[in-house]
Amino acid sequence: MIIITRILVAVIGVIALLGVAQHWFSLDAVFAERGLQAVGEIGRANLRADIGGLFLGISCLTLFAAVRQHQGAILAAAVLLAATLVGRFVSVAIDGYSAPVAPPMIVEAILISILLFAYRAWGKKPEGL
Repeated sequence: MIIITRILVAVIGVIALLGVAQHWFSLDAVFAERGLQAVGEIGRANLRADIGGLFLGISCLTLFAAVRQHQGAILAAAVLLAATLVGRFVSVAIDGYSAPVAPPMIVEAILISILLFAYRAWGKKPEGL
């Protein structure tokens, strides 16, 4: 079971790394696929930094967690993904629900579930938690 969870966590890291590449090098595709729009160079820089940086953080944490079987890193990655899911719920609360909003929410919930499952499968909680 441990090896399967490590592989799943590594796959999440690789997928997040693909998200980094897309947000850094293919912003036009991001605009079309995700409904984003950047105004000027500062908008493009912010999308690369904020969204690409979030994906990079998730990728680094999950890949490190998979390689080292590190519960702290996996928990940190789950917190980052949970923050994105909270942001989607805030969006639904403010703007209302629409069908295109559901798939990313489902994906994020599944990824969080996988990470928390792996966290639990990898052993005891660290001190203080």
